[in-house]
Amino acid sequence: MSLTLNLDQKEFLEQAWQQQPRLIRGAFPQFTDLIEPEILAGLALEQEVDSRVIIQRADGWDVHHGPFESYEEFGESGWTLLVQSVNEWLPEVQQLLAPFRFLPDWRLDDVMISFATEDGGVGPHLDQYDVFIIQGLGRRHWQVGARLPQAEEHCPHPDLKQLVEPFEAIIDAVLEPGDMLYIPAGCPHNGVALEPSLNYSVGFRAPNMAELGAAVADMLSHTESTPLPRFRDARQNDYGPAYQVSTSQLTQLRSFLLETWQAHELDHALLLVLSQSKRPLPTLLDPIHPEELQHYLEHEPELLLARVPGARILLNPAQTRLYANAEDWPLNEELLAVAQWFGEMWEPTPLHAQASLLQSNAAQQLCCDLINCGVLEVYQQHD
Repeated sequence: MSLTLNLDQKEFLEQAWQQQPRLIRGAFPQFTDLIEPEILAGLALEQEVDSRVIIQRADGWDVHHGPFESYEEFGESGWTLLVQSVNEWLPEVQQLLAPFRFLPDWRLDDVMISFATEDGGVGPHLDQYDVFIIQGLGRRHWQVGARLPQAEEHCPHPDLKQLVEPFEAIIDAVLEPGDMLYIPAGCPHNGVALEPSLNYSVGFRAPNMAELGAAVADMLSHTESTPLPRFRDARQNDYGPAYQVSTSQLTQLRSFLLETWQAHELDHALLLVLSQSKRPLPTLLDPIHPEELQHYLEHEPELLLARVPGARILLNPAQTRLYANAEDWPLNEELLAVAQWFGEMWEPTPLHAQASLLQSNAAQQLCCDLINCGVLEVYQQHD
């Protein structure tokens, strides 16, 4: 199914992105659901899938985490099933991310899908990431407010955070299939299903300073081929009281952190971090080699090459290195075209149709490396 987003991308980026919420009626004209509620419910039965059910009862809120065995105990109304990273399990849901590639790939997080019974919702809350919410089956009443930097939150259940005070809605609307909300990080919102309904939430990760810094530091500790420098005191003849940290010591420590990070390829470490997938990618037990790939190109026209859902393929600013799954490969002029094609590729494509790009041994080796580390996959096309 072709998913065409009815959005003026340039105007949206200038006027709305990370600035204010927006309702886009008919964002996906004639939208057809990518999954049935029964399939979503079945997915949440699996041990590896991250899922939860949020229930509003007369005496408060309750949260149950999957995997689930059944849903009968939750009743006929007032509850919502939420399943994370559905795009990594179902290729048709992965395609929902393609219309949002006017934003950087490394910012894409996942597609969460929720099924809500009548009156189901998760209560008024804030998210610390940007999200597009697409209405599928049914209708849901949404209220969205302007960003609240100092909003007070509480936990009516240990696994559920909500706003303490009501918020003023600047969007108050009932969404029909194909309608879409954009909600920037920090904007309060609340959705209540008017009937059994599906919502598709396309989320964009926004790590905070500590999360990103920790990830980069961990990456540096595992990827540096030479020992990392250690702190040394500035030379002086009196350090003052042993229990007091001086201004000069703090200055020395700050300089040590900033200067050594820059000196030890901070950009390189950042790109390795940004290329990591949300979940571990599957790796081949029997690696593919260029000779085998050449055989596929020549003799097996039914084979498809595809990006593994959840994988990220990034190029550095100079386009001299390709990054994927926290690994990197050097690029030369010969490899640049195939690397750009890997980065652009989203839908499965016949492998043999790319024989001209993959004719050199170096291009075939790069393709094999990406297949072997779980970023790309080759499989047989089925009618």
